[in-house]
Amino acid sequence: MNDSPQPAGPSRRSFIYAGIVVGVIVSIWYVLFKNRAVVVPDPVWTQFVNVSLIMFAAIFQFSLLHKLVTWVARLMKGKKGD
Repeated sequence: MNDSPQPAGPSRRSFIYAGIVVGVIVSIWYVLFKNRAVVVPDPVWTQFVNVSLIMFAAIFQFSLLHKLVTWVARLMKGKKGD
């Protein structure tokens, strides 16, 4: 039995990297521009938690997007064979 973790394929890895890039861009926007419009900015710990949640959500959404793309690709491949 092979218990070693399977390496992520290049397509999955690219989706994860895209999620990281989107998460970083949205986090920078949140930290720099959101607090300018507010009279009393959020505490630092709240900003840290929010940036962490933004990063998690972006990576998770791109992971789900990868699953959807592979599912559609398998579906299309199956229809071509018919």
